[in-house]
Amino acid sequence: MNPGEHDIMARVEQGHWWYSGLRDAVFRTLDRASPPVPHRPTVLDAGCGTGETLRFVAERLRPSYLGGFDLAEEALCHARRKAPGAEIYRGDICTPEIRHEPLDLVLCLDVVCIPGVERSLPGLRRLVDALRPGGRLVINLPAYDWLYSEHDVAVHTRERYTRRGVSTLFEKLGLIPERLTYRLCLLFPAVVVGRLPGMLRARRGILAARSDLRVVPGARVNSLLAGVLSLENAWIARGGRWPWGSSVFAVGRRP
Repeated sequence: MNPGEHDIMARVEQGHWWYSGLRDAVFRTLDRASPPVPHRPTVLDAGCGTGETLRFVAERLRPSYLGGFDLAEEALCHARRKAPGAEIYRGDICTPEIRHEPLDLVLCLDVVCIPGVERSLPGLRRLVDALRPGGRLVINLPAYDWLYSEHDVAVHTRERYTRRGVSTLFEKLGLIPERLTYRLCLLFPAVVVGRLPGMLRARRGILAARSDLRVVPGARVNSLLAGVLSLENAWIARGGRWPWGSSVFAVGRRP
């Protein structure tokens, strides 16, 4: 990420509607998984960022093992503060070090898009190999190349994806898709309109790109947006699919 972006992420990710909506999607889906996630599972957050998801996993799942790695030392400093009970270390999604096996659950949220699928594929295969039979990989990725904007430049996103592309990725990894859908469908028109200026700037070239996180909505708007995502997530957790959205969300199970 560009300098300063991890500090902004660490400051806003606990309450920001986008991050809270993603965590809600993950755990609503896992709560309805069949077969269920084991009691006190072993969990790895592959690309843990500044650590809010690790903190949430620790509270919700009470894992017997919780690990997380990230390539950015700036992010790891925040993660260690937020999740002091987790094993947090520097690592790369392309060549991941896995310090505990087997794993029941691997989270990989908006990480593969930074190096890209081709570079990440060997590392993803290594992560899947570390899953026990029945273990799950949860992925979230930004959708649609044409939605590439200044935010992507700031956070070093290399690629954006489609549902079909993630389906193909799961086939390569030998995973059974339990959920595969777009997210932020109901908010998609607003997302596109809000990103138009940044989309134009990204195509012109930007010397000092800034992420969307620098503009935080007020409490009422934030609560409203989080509520819309909660409705979307309830449908996803029940097995529903949304036809479009600004993210692709998928859960794959190892046979």
